[in-house]
Amino acid sequence: MNKLRGYLQLMRLYGIFIVMMPILGAISNGIFSGLSLLLIVGICANIFGFVQNDYFDIEIDKKSGYVADRPLASELISKEEAIAFMALLFTASILITLVFFSHISFLFLMLYYFFYTLYNKLSKKFAWMEYILGLAAMMIFLAGAFSYKTEITLPCILISFLPLLKYAFNVGISANLKDLKYDLLQGVKTTPAIFGAKTDDGIYVPKSFILYGYSLKIVFIIIAFFALYYFPAYVAFLLVSVTSFFLMYTAYKIFENIEKRGEMLFYAEIHEILTYVMIASILYDYVAIHYNAFLAFSLVIIPPLWIILCLKIFFGGRPLE
Repeated sequence: MNKLRGYLQLMRLYGIFIVMMPILGAISNGIFSGLSLLLIVGICANIFGFVQNDYFDIEIDKKSGYVADRPLASELISKEEAIAFMALLFTASILITLVFFSHISFLFLMLYYFFYTLYNKLSKKFAWMEYILGLAAMMIFLAGAFSYKTEITLPCILISFLPLLKYAFNVGISANLKDLKYDLLQGVKTTPAIFGAKTDDGIYVPKSFILYGYSLKIVFIIIAFFALYYFPAYVAFLLVSVTSFFLMYTAYKIFENIEKRGEMLFYAEIHEILTYVMIASILYDYVAIHYNAFLAFSLVIIPPLWIILCLKIFFGGRPLE
């Protein structure tokens, strides 16, 4: 039973953002076929990235006061078991893509694995690596966009930049801030450190870093509204507008609670969910008109509910580390 729970924690079932990217990529490019297959590819690719991340960080996690109890760091699951699991996930996603989707889709899926592996291997050594992870998310979005087509629309290209910007903030800002003290002690180079963040007497974050964080959010919102111009925008316009407000508010609360790690994590989780809701909301009316209203509603609502449910079941509602 402990082993099963270990695998469930290793898989991070709450992490549904990458899972949904191939589906949203396909729909953004006018594709409504094979969504269930794209979901399986997304699940495999997403879990692969999480397991690989823990695999590369075993020794670092063992020394951490926050994540030393992770399945690989605690040796509940062995390295050999993790490798076998990753091989299974990788093979399944590749076979599905080769059999059912285009060669261009396969190319972008391979680019996803390349960038995600690059991030997992080097994220503790170099700053700005959140953009490499963002490129991975962008690549799997495009893998979905090219699943049954060899051409791509302008609004689909615009939306494909949102996953990139999502990770630029949620990893480069939120995640790096929550681990700032530990990272600086370990000599890990992260984006806040490049901007001059310090933890000598409390946590000091320069205004230039905060301005950079807000700039990422503003660009994210501007691109979302530009993309919205190309789709029917009735309910979608309302959803994107409301989400934009709460994105800026939660970004403000993240910076306001830099010294209060628990509260910052709480707002960071909400913020990350909202970034997904924003992308799905752009397509709401388009999906409702060209497919059905139930799918449109499900794309916006079910993933956030899934995240909350998983966090409640597997993590007791505690903020994620």
